[in-house]
Amino acid sequence: MYAWSSFWQSTTVPTIAWGPVTFLLIGATVAGSFVMYAFVRHRADMPGADLDERQRELRDRAWILSYQVLSAVVVVGVATIALLVLAFDRTVVVDATLATAGALSIGVLIPVLPVAALAWIEPDPPEES
Repeated sequence: MYAWSSFWQSTTVPTIAWGPVTFLLIGATVAGSFVMYAFVRHRADMPGADLDERQRELRDRAWILSYQVLSAVVVVGVATIALLVLAFDRTVVVDATLATAGALSIGVLIPVLPVAALAWIEPDPPEES
């Protein structure tokens, strides 16, 4: 989303052309999040007292996977910034646009990670014969 917005803001295309597409992308993100939450139905929550053994194991695997993904993204981000600063002698400036993109990414994507991981790893139900 940030890449999309940054790309179109740097062009001469009027806002009326790319603005609605941006809102459609935001709407698709929100709708997808609601669909995932409806599919998982509180099975990704950590207390999970009413889960059976298989569901608890899947929930734990989903949390581990989400932390692995988050760790990989953070390591790649820090390595990229370190490479830019140390190897290419560039200055990294955190302006309001970059700070807003970071805040939105943290606020939207991190809460969805365990739910998305559980939806990803949960096996398909057996087909009826």
